[in-house]
Amino acid sequence: MRRTLAGALTDLKSLPHRLADPARRAEPWAFVHNVGDGDFVAVGRQLVRHLTDHAGLKPSDRVLDIGCGNGRVAEPLADLLGIGGGGYLGFDISRAGIAACRRRFRGRAHMGFEHLDVWNGEYNMGGKLAEAEVVFPAADASIDLAFATSVFTHMRMPAMRRYLAEGARVLKPGGRFAFTAFALSPGREASEVFAFEPFDATSKVIDPRYPERAIGHWRPAIEAAVAEAGLTLRTSLAGLWAPPADYDGGQDLFVAVKA
Repeated sequence: MRRTLAGALTDLKSLPHRLADPARRAEPWAFVHNVGDGDFVAVGRQLVRHLTDHAGLKPSDRVLDIGCGNGRVAEPLADLLGIGGGGYLGFDISRAGIAACRRRFRGRAHMGFEHLDVWNGEYNMGGKLAEAEVVFPAADASIDLAFATSVFTHMRMPAMRRYLAEGARVLKPGGRFAFTAFALSPGREASEVFAFEPFDATSKVIDPRYPERAIGHWRPAIEAAVAEAGLTLRTSLAGLWAPPADYDGGQDLFVAVKA
């Protein structure tokens, strides 16, 4: 209910822009599936730019969008991959988000979407599948680039380790896994917006009552989880959530490679 109300507020704020710009009138409504603030189109394009600049996204890639939400990254990827002969598979724990994506991209054969009813304390408290039991809907060694944007910021460390392991399973040799996180380190453990509090040995949270609302993980724990999955960390960039920042993304960006 809290996320639905927050989404409705986001929709109200977006109304003037939707009315002024006909191109924005078809954007998904956040009260149906609230995946965060920001201009749907602008944020999607920014994330694709990050994937291109830092994770080597190519139009010929077969990509896996982990937590695709209502399709804000799928939107700019659809044309890019369609031109280059690539393919897209997105999955999410929101049934409404997946339904919206299937309607939006109906008839585009290279765009696929799957719903996984996975439990999450922030987005899907009624989910029937435990995070530790998740199997990504992709075959072994079938993906060039997997990415999870603003996913691990809502997952505890054991769940993150499972998702990294599944990412490694589905990646082709040399494939890349890009993900964002709040990477905590001494002197960079909180900010004015994200006042993280102690939670467990690997993580801090905004609200201990609802840990999945926003979770920051200690950098050594993130690096250990990447290595445990059999991936090699290639890139690490500090985001704008806490200064100093290395790029214009809000969260810290990591890119790992499968040998």
